[in-house]
Amino acid sequence: MKARNRFLTWLACASVALGGLAVASTTIGELVTGTITAINGNMVSIDGHIYSYAAGSPAYEASTKFKPGQIVDVQLDGPAKSSSSQAVTITLHQGD
Repeated sequence: MKARNRFLTWLACASVALGGLAVASTTIGELVTGTITAINGNMVSIDGHIYSYAAGSPAYEASTKFKPGQIVDVQLDGPAKSSSSQAVTITLHQGD
């Protein structure tokens, strides 16, 4: 949850800096926690569900730091069940 809070804080700061335009144009989706089952180019599979990385996103830039078997938190830009949702951030999951 810390990563999500940091992301939301960043988003709020960006919104203030851009006069509210960032919030109007950015949709916050679901946070998915699970085990990486595969990484291939610009896609990651979390517990068998495939999500593409949003171009230029922190998730895309951090993708080379992760490997199958790791438990991660992935912030999506839409609902987890939507095939068009993309990974915006990906962080190593911290224990509950």
